[in-house]
Amino acid sequence: MGNLHLKSIEMENFKSFKGEVVIPFEEGFTGITGPNGSGKSNCGDALQFVLGAKSSKSLRAENVGQLIFNGADGGKPAKSCRVTLVFDNPEMGEGGRRLKVDTEEVLLTRSVKRGRKGNVTSSYYLNERSSSASEFRRLLTEAGARGDGYNIVLQGDVTHLATMTDRSRRKVLEDVAGVTAYDDEIRKANRQRDKVEQYLEQITLLEEEISKRLKTLEKEREQAMKYRELQVALDNARTVLLHAKHRSRFQEIELVTNERGNYIDRLSEIGEEVRSKQKEELDIEEELAEIQRQLNEILGDDGKRLGEQLRKLEVEVDKRKDRIEELESENEESENEISVLEAERDEAQTALDEHEDSLKSARDDLAAAEEALAAAATDEEAARKALSSGDKTVHELNRAFGKATEEAEKAQKVSNDAALAADKARQTFEITSGQLSEAEINLEEARLTRDDLLLQGEELEGDSPEMDRTKLAEELTRIQRQERTLLDDVTRSDEQLRDAEMSLVRARGELENKSGSTAGMARAVQTVLGLRDSGEVSGILGSLSELTAPKDSRDEEALAYAMGGGMNSIVVRDDETAAKCIAWLRKNKGGRATFLPLNRLQSRRPGGRSVMVSRQPGVVGFASDLLEYDDSIELAVVNVVRDTLVVESMDVARRHMGGVRMVTRTGSVVEGSGAMVGGSNRSNRPQFGGKMPGTAAVDKA
Repeated sequence: MGNLHLKSIEMENFKSFKGEVVIPFEEGFTGITGPNGSGKSNCGDALQFVLGAKSSKSLRAENVGQLIFNGADGGKPAKSCRVTLVFDNPEMGEGGRRLKVDTEEVLLTRSVKRGRKGNVTSSYYLNERSSSASEFRRLLTEAGARGDGYNIVLQGDVTHLATMTDRSRRKVLEDVAGVTAYDDEIRKANRQRDKVEQYLEQITLLEEEISKRLKTLEKEREQAMKYRELQVALDNARTVLLHAKHRSRFQEIELVTNERGNYIDRLSEIGEEVRSKQKEELDIEEELAEIQRQLNEILGDDGKRLGEQLRKLEVEVDKRKDRIEELESENEESENEISVLEAERDEAQTALDEHEDSLKSARDDLAAAEEALAAAATDEEAARKALSSGDKTVHELNRAFGKATEEAEKAQKVSNDAALAADKARQTFEITSGQLSEAEINLEEARLTRDDLLLQGEELEGDSPEMDRTKLAEELTRIQRQERTLLDDVTRSDEQLRDAEMSLVRARGELENKSGSTAGMARAVQTVLGLRDSGEVSGILGSLSELTAPKDSRDEEALAYAMGGGMNSIVVRDDETAAKCIAWLRKNKGGRATFLPLNRLQSRRPGGRSVMVSRQPGVVGFASDLLEYDDSIELAVVNVVRDTLVVESMDVARRHMGGVRMVTRTGSVVEGSGAMVGGSNRSNRPQFGGKMPGTAAVDKA
């Protein structure tokens, strides 16, 4: 096999070559010389560019677009480049050619063009006709001149070949000898054979499936033919049946005609009997009328009417007894809830007292620390003279200050506990207040029922016998006693609720003004939200101040006070997530926070009193309806705002006071028990958008 002779390289705007450049390689050509930067290496890059380099980095370029002339020395950058390799391809002894192309010369051309958007496209041409990189590789591989082979020896290849292992050197020799190409063809043929075998298996399965389908279709054809035969037989049988039915109907008509004559005769006889019975009935009715007249003369109309009214009254009295029993049952439930409420109030008061004691102790410790600091300032002059003794005193003072700080943190913890207990008591008070308002409505209905009974008694007073009026009076007296007892219980419960609500308001004010629990809560909420953002604890949705927003900006202040400290409540997906967060806060002394697990919260309907007031003029609506939030956290929002109503002004709230919690648009709060909270707004009131009161203090600390 003869050598493959490269006759020339034609380049156009390739790397440093501007315009068209032709480099001929005549017989006996050995090398290219020139100064640095003249483009010697670019000639080798052009050769690899056409033969097919492994990557653009082997051509000393980051990408193919950098091979285009970039307009050096103030020239205009080119938009494309083109390189053509001209190979001599004479016929050999057996009539074949080195390159499997039937021409004396073979031109391999590759061009690169930059588009308008900066994208680059490559094109291949074989003897001026469009071709592809695959055809170039196949043609050059058959001729033993692959671009990624060892036809071109680059700098360092000889040293690398000499130092490589025997196995690697054998691989290079096989690659140069063309054995690798045949191995590639064998692997390719094996892959194609595997695909053909897969296709044959698929065809076999398809053939089996079609054969089964043909058998099924043959059975269906036989069934269809049998169905057609049976259908013809059925039509014939139906025809015969219709003829038989026709004959049977004709015979039945004759029989019915004969029976009709018999029935007409029998009807005449029955008519005579009916007329005789009607005459007897008239005689009996006359006798009954005479008996009724005699009864009316004996009893009189008043007695009859009195008996009917007495029966109605007995039925109505039974209904009222049932209603009274229901009210007594509701009253017992209210008393039980009141006792539970009183116990929780006592617990909250106890926690508040303990908190005040802790605050007093903390103040004493702080005073002692201040005295120690004053003593240290007095001894400062002596400490300067004795440095070591002064350092020891400073260490002791630091330890004392650290102990005082720990005591203050303990007092803070107790304060937070008292705040949570007070909040829980407030929620229980408001729920009980709603139930009492419903009981008041039921009591009003009982009053109306009593008035109806009194009116009925007055109507019967003149017509009833003396004994009936006495029984009715006794029944009414008993009902009135029960009503007075129920009224006393409701009044007593209302007073207890009002006292507890006032205690709760005072406790809340003391907690906000003295304990600094708001800052502690803000610190805990920020810590938990940090756990969510870092991904350490999953299932934390965020605080209600983040997850909710007012639909109307005019209601922002009212909704903020309606939610109160509940805005800092953290919504989590389940109680397991809440338990993890609480354990983390306890372990790391991160403060306390309220969590609302969505899988454990109970849904509740608004009280009857709240629904009635929400329809009155001047009432904006329920606070939960004025907030914008995702439907998935609805239970959490309702749990915090409950039945709170937003009203236009304090005058509207005063008109509907009692049994319902209301907040004005200016931020004043009217509790269900009648307690009123308002005045100048605090600078650290709750805010939407994740801004919590006390955050600035926490950041400063």
